[in-house]
Amino acid sequence: MSNQPQIFHGEWWVPAIADRDVLGTVFEPHKILGYEKKYTGTLTYYEDDDSILELYHVPSDYHWKHYFENDVMWGRDSNGNIFTLFYVVKTKQQIGEFSSIKFVVGLILKGEYVNSIHYKCFNKCIAQFSYLNNWLFDITKKYFNSLYKDNVYHLEVALRDINELLEVELENGLFWRLHHRIIVQETLKGLVFNNTPYFEIESTQSISISSFLRMITEFEQFLSIALYGEQNATGIQLINTETKSECVLLFKKEISLDPTVFAVIKFSLLKDKLPSMLKKWHVSFENIAPISNYLIRSLQKKNRFDVPDFLIIAQALDGYHKRFVNKKDGKDHKKYEDGIIILLNQFKDLEYIQRCHINPKVLTQSRDKYSHLLPDEEKSLAVKGEDLYWLTEKCKILLTCCILNMLGLTNKEINLCCDQSPISQILYSLPSEED
Repeated sequence: MSNQPQIFHGEWWVPAIADRDVLGTVFEPHKILGYEKKYTGTLTYYEDDDSILELYHVPSDYHWKHYFENDVMWGRDSNGNIFTLFYVVKTKQQIGEFSSIKFVVGLILKGEYVNSIHYKCFNKCIAQFSYLNNWLFDITKKYFNSLYKDNVYHLEVALRDINELLEVELENGLFWRLHHRIIVQETLKGLVFNNTPYFEIESTQSISISSFLRMITEFEQFLSIALYGEQNATGIQLINTETKSECVLLFKKEISLDPTVFAVIKFSLLKDKLPSMLKKWHVSFENIAPISNYLIRSLQKKNRFDVPDFLIIAQALDGYHKRFVNKKDGKDHKKYEDGIIILLNQFKDLEYIQRCHINPKVLTQSRDKYSHLLPDEEKSLAVKGEDLYWLTEKCKILLTCCILNMLGLTNKEINLCCDQSPISQILYSLPSEED
């Protein structure tokens, strides 16, 4: 749990939307502040754990019917900050607790009263990521080497060219952008560069918080594939450019994996192709998300390998084949082994897949054995122990190449992606007799 949680003391209440006792009259919450009873309480936000709202001296006639009819709770702290709380769930009451009620809060919007997480009220969102700079590093380094080193003024002028690194229009009026704020400071030791990259979503029309969160999830998974390790947002800001209102989302933050080597999807290498790749990712996300999520979760650092780690990737390959490849030749390939053969043939001229030496029969029978599709006493080519671990690592490489192919990369480009990446390190680590 966070050492220094943010604590907000204030008043909290459920906004009224409908009162069934007054002939079904509908009330608009933003016009009737104060209609509902307010209760003194404390909201505690933990960055890495569930946030807690505790209400004090709640009477027995607390408006439970309104609570269950509404998606949100509102609040105002002692400093005048206003809040909308989403996904509020009452915790189990302890015996002897009569003077307070506790809730777990899933998401906190600081700075605005909102009727629902699906209410369209913002048109711009900015998200920060801990290791986004690792993805962009090679391009910033390239620019730094070519810029003026002795004149701060000329350097700052030159750096304006890389403030916006990428823009793609995913749909009509919906843009994704990558920005890079670079602050140059002159110190006794020379010039110091402070780099702050961020991901921006902007729409010509107002969209909902839930839509922004869904697109942030899309980019999180894309960046995770690019850096070959799970990446999660560390900060989210929501903006209404017409009213100039700016809000902050407070949420439970997940740990991102620190990249130790070059990325798989290299920004400088594929910058011109990235807009089309991001478009394909956005359009295909509903289908690719379960598959890419399995891959990303499998990249987490663990102290122990087990059979389910293999089965997740083995099944993800089958899912990819069925959703993106099957029937492309006019045939319906239903057998698992046939699907693996097709995927391997797709990359028969790809150096990094050739070096994996994946045997379709071994993979199929290993998957069948550990999925209990084969009797234990039946002889098979299924591997176990360390061999099963390395088969899983090879399957991760194959699945990564499949996703890169889906994004529109040629085998030659995929080979370049694999060079000096975690994939090349995995192949370098393979037991010598298999390499």
